[in-house]
Amino acid sequence: MGKNIIMVGFMGSGKTTVGRILAKKLGYEFFDTDKYIEKKEGMTITEIFAQKGEPWFRNLELEVAREISESENKVIGTGGGMVKNDEIMRLLKAGGIVVYLKASAGKIAYNLRNDNSRPLLAGEDKFAKIKSLLAQREHLYIKAADITINTDRRVPKKVALDIIDKLEGMI
Repeated sequence: MGKNIIMVGFMGSGKTTVGRILAKKLGYEFFDTDKYIEKKEGMTITEIFAQKGEPWFRNLELEVAREISESENKVIGTGGGMVKNDEIMRLLKAGGIVVYLKASAGKIAYNLRNDNSRPLLAGEDKFAKIKSLLAQREHLYIKAADITINTDRRVPKKVALDIIDKLEGMI
């Protein structure tokens, strides 16, 4: 059985899009932590933040990491903030290879230009919030990563193929 591939990176960096392509090419199952949490809670991430708060949501992420850490042959698209929790990353790294999809603040802003479902980007000046959060998290993405792939000016299929090349001998 093969190790899991854990996709980390800022929201809008391509974790879901690239992850689905990668999973299909590897014959793996794609698992989206945010979608799983939404299904489990019966509400959107935005509703969870509004009704129960960010700490509640972060605890749900830890529960999901515990559940999926024992699995194999999955490409796991993580929430952008999961990398902030050392326990989550320890659990996920134990059974997998972490791929950091690195995207510039400009690329992220472009990808999220019509997306109003991100509670941490709500309100005025989405670009400033992206830059600030990215600056806070980037060192964590780099620290967690076994493989780093820049997604700026690249189509998702090519990014997935580059990941497969870099995974050679690792899975």
